[in-house]
Amino acid sequence: MSEEIKAEGSRYAHLDLLRLIACFLVVFNHTQGCIRLYEYDSIDFTVLVRLFIAMIVKINVPIFYMITGSLLLNRDRDYKDIFRRIAKMFAILLIFSIAAHLCYNKGNFYIPGFIRNFASATVDGAGPYWYLYAYLGILLILPFLRSIAVRMRPNDVFYLIVVRFVIGAAIPMLFKIANSVVDSNMHLALEFQPAIILVDCVFYPLIGYGLDRCLEGKEPSFFGRIPFAVMFAAADLLGILALIIAGPEEAFDGFVFLMVISVFMFVKKSVVKSRHRADKTISLLGSLTFGIYLLDPVIGPFFKQLFDFKGDHKQFWSSIAYCIFSMSVGGAITLLYKKVKTRILKTS
Repeated sequence: MSEEIKAEGSRYAHLDLLRLIACFLVVFNHTQGCIRLYEYDSIDFTVLVRLFIAMIVKINVPIFYMITGSLLLNRDRDYKDIFRRIAKMFAILLIFSIAAHLCYNKGNFYIPGFIRNFASATVDGAGPYWYLYAYLGILLILPFLRSIAVRMRPNDVFYLIVVRFVIGAAIPMLFKIANSVVDSNMHLALEFQPAIILVDCVFYPLIGYGLDRCLEGKEPSFFGRIPFAVMFAAADLLGILALIIAGPEEAFDGFVFLMVISVFMFVKKSVVKSRHRADKTISLLGSLTFGIYLLDPVIGPFFKQLFDFKGDHKQFWSSIAYCIFSMSVGGAITLLYKKVKTRILKTS
């Protein structure tokens, strides 16, 4: 949930559309309909469809990481600006963690327990806010990420993607296949830690910056999008295969980064910088996603139960309905807040 998407006084519609997609998936990820997607006894076509959707949900936070990289790494920032952002984000995290905790526990609030859980990102009701902890970490190393980003060239972007595929997806996948055949426990050494490649909150911001700034493509074209759609579907299917081999109790997200890159580039090639009415609408809605994300854990305890219908199909669609409801209510509150804030600033 990066701050306002602004560049030279305008907004990037493709980043706003990505924010809307990711925000919806984040809200859906915390519903019963999403949890039930992983529950199955045997593999059939319906289960494969459910797992295909479940893999799509996993792209939610990585997309936000990429947007963050595209926006924060585009220019040098002094330490004063960085610590101002850190202070602001910490205050937002604290305030909404308290609000979500109070709503989740129906007004009960135990201060020592909250302080302990706040430090470890385990506050009851505030689970979705873990991304803000990661965002604070990104801000702390922002000058060093910027030093890398400013020197990145297209070959560097491709290098990071290829190496991530090899050591983060292909090799672990081969190990899982081998382990299932010979009943072993082969894995990469824990001491093998190329952080820029394997740590999500470092890799995705750099790739987001690289794909959005270093690889300025041609005008959007239909044929330019097909390879990304194919890569998305292939990565999703490989993710399902890995999940089936490893078993539902062991998550494997090695191919998710290919899905994230595919969606990012597909949308980038599909949306032109704001010039049309549709783009302006997308940008308006995109500007509300941070508020929607913050308000959902506050809204959820009061309204999720109204959308909790029993049965696989009913629960899935009722969760979709809740997401639309939560985003509508959260978006309306955020829009009202922005208008009131703007009016106050104008009169002050």
